[in-house]
Parts: sequence; structure tokens; C-alpha cells
Amino acid sequence: MDTPKNQSLVRVMKKDNKVHVKDVVEAQRREVHLKVSILNIMEVDTLKESFTADVFYQARWREPKLDDNKGNDNIDWTTYWNPKVFLSNAIAQKDHATWFVLQSDETGETYIVEKNRMVATFTESMELALFPFDIQDLNIFITTTLSEAEVGFHEDDREISSVHIETFAKKQEWKIYEFVHFTPKVFTQEYANNKFKKPGMYVFCSAARKPGFFMWNVIVLMCIISSLALATFAVARSKIENRLQLSIMLVLVTVTFKFVTNQVIPKISYMTHLDRYIIGSTIFLYLIAMWHAGSETLVTDDDLLSTLDQYAFYGFCGLFGLIQIIFTLIVVLSGSTRRYGVNKKLKNYHKKRQNIMRSVEIVKTSKTNTLVKKQTLDYSAD
Repeated sequence: MDTPKNQSLVRVMKKDNKVHVKDVVEAQRREVHLKVSILNIMEVDTLKESFTADVFYQARWREPKLDDNKGNDNIDWTTYWNPKVFLSNAIAQKDHATWFVLQSDETGETYIVEKNRMVATFTESMELALFPFDIQDLNIFITTTLSEAEVGFHEDDREISSVHIETFAKKQEWKIYEFVHFTPKVFTQEYANNKFKKPGMYVFCSAARKPGFFMWNVIVLMCIISSLALATFAVARSKIENRLQLSIMLVLVTVTFKFVTNQVIPKISYMTHLDRYIIGSTIFLYLIAMWHAGSETLVTDDDLLSTLDQYAFYGFCGLFGLIQIIFTLIVVLSGSTRRYGVNKKLKNYHKKRQNIMRSVEIVKTSKTNTLVKKQTLDYSAD
């Protein structure tokens, strides 16, 4: 049914085919409250930059026309307004189920609650600068086909969103932080050269990669291989060709390691922590090889060359230890800010969950009706 407010919105759109918030302040805008529960995360694919999850999400909005509904379960939901919510970064969906319930509070106000459950694969642009010591935000982007002038998104303050970590299948590779964070987003899309602002909500949980596999199979082995380059100084100076042969062979081994690690991460334009360590080790081996080749050519005095070779050995030992210390400090310091931010979100989430559990109680009164028995309080996380 067209109300005067809706008619005014149509007139505005016919005027220039654009929706401007300032022009539709008189039009009816619905506030939609969102809840998301990530029931299970089946897979986190770093190479394809995606993850697969079993997700439950619901949208709640005010519907004055149903304020007088007295527990009636026979409701034609298609006759009422709907925010047309969907998950925009879901690229493969299956087992999608949708159902509706009513929710009333003690003041008599009634809300429609649309509930959805689906198993889907979601795209996720992963930040891999700290790989393999990274923490990834697994985002689900909720949006609508309606404009910002028609609908607004908010985190539900009656029911807490959650992530279930008990059924997580990849516990050997990832640690899931038990919180869900909401970040509102307004974006613009182009349709026939006309811009429309769309409301959206980023909903994510955080997953920390367990670096043990890469530590033992790449970093520790690279450390051992790099240290073996120091053993080339044990070969007599008179056998310079043997020194060069061993040094160059070790360089080729590190190049092979680099090719192998490239198979587990996407093609990105920046270096990860693992790249830095492998490239740093390769440069270390290259410097030793160049010393063996250059010193024999530039220095002709055998006694002086023997003394310089001894000093070079001590210098490369110190450089090797310095590389390990610097890498360790970079890993610890660069990840501290990220870990602090995630732990802060986790702390705020637990506070919010306790507040909602103390202040709100939802009771099912019939097949499609629920009652909020306590006054809702608004607790928002940082």
C-alpha cells in the first residue's frame, strides 16, 4: 500500500532518477537489527582467499501493522515490508533455509524477525604481511538491495551474535577467537551512471594461524641451511672451487624453498614474514659466496688473506646471529598491535554478552511468536 511518505519518495526518484538522503527525509526509513551466529567454519583457504562456513543470520525490524496480532500463527509474510537482506560476499551457497517469527516487547511493539541458515563459501581478502604469524578477520558482508534512505543496519541489542568454536574442523591450523564484531559500512554502486548509497554491515570473527608447521618445516630448516654456509670456511683456502661449489649449492636450496612456499599463499605484491626470512637467508648465503670469490681475486698476500678470512668468519657468525635476533624482534613487535586489537575486541564482546544476558529474556509464546520480557539496553562495543 502506498502511503503519502512512500509517494513522496517515488516523486523524488522520478525527478532525476537519484536517491538523495536530504531529499527523502520525509520518507519512511526502517531500522533493521542484525544478529549473526557462525555455527561452524569448515575451511579457511589461504591460497584461494576464501573460507567456508555454516552461518545463521537474522534481521529484526519494526512492523506496526502487527501490533494487534494476538498470537496468530497464520501470517502471510509476503504482504509485509522486507529489508531484502543478503550476504554479498557469498560465492557458493547450499542448504539455504529461511523462516519468520514475530517478536513483541512489554510495550506492545511488534517486530518481524527473518531468520536464515546457510552453508556458503565466502571471499576474503587476506592480509598476509605477518604470514605465518598472521591473524585473519573472516568477514561476512551483509547488505540489501534497498537504499540507505529506506533502511539502516544496526547490531542487534537483544540477542548476542556468536561464533561456535567447539565444532571447528581446522583446530590444528587455526585458533578462533570467540567473538563477533560488527562494523557498519555505506557504499556506492553504479547503475546506469546513477549513484545509489547502500547500507552494509561487516560481521567478522578473527582466526589466528598456528605457525608450527611453517616454523619447523621452513624457518628451522632455513636456519640450519644458512648456518651450514659457515662450515665452508673449514675448507682450505687453496680449494676455493670447493668453497664456491658448496656456497652456490646452498643458495640454490634456498631458492627451491622459496618456490615451495609460493604454493601456499596467493600472488601478492608485498613480502610476508616468511618471505623476509627466506630472502634474508639467501642474501646471507650470497654474501658468503661473494666473499669466497672476491677475496681470492682481490687479495694476493697469503698471510693477509688468511687473517682476513678468519675475521670474515667471525663477522659472518655475528651477522647470522643478528639476522635471527632481528627477525624474532620483527615478528614479536609487528604482531603485538594486531594481537592487542583482537584481545580488546574479545574483552568488549564478553562484557556486551554479559550485559545482554542480564537485561534481556526472550520467551517463545507460540509457533511463530516470541516475547521480550525485559527492557532492552543498548551496549555497544568499541
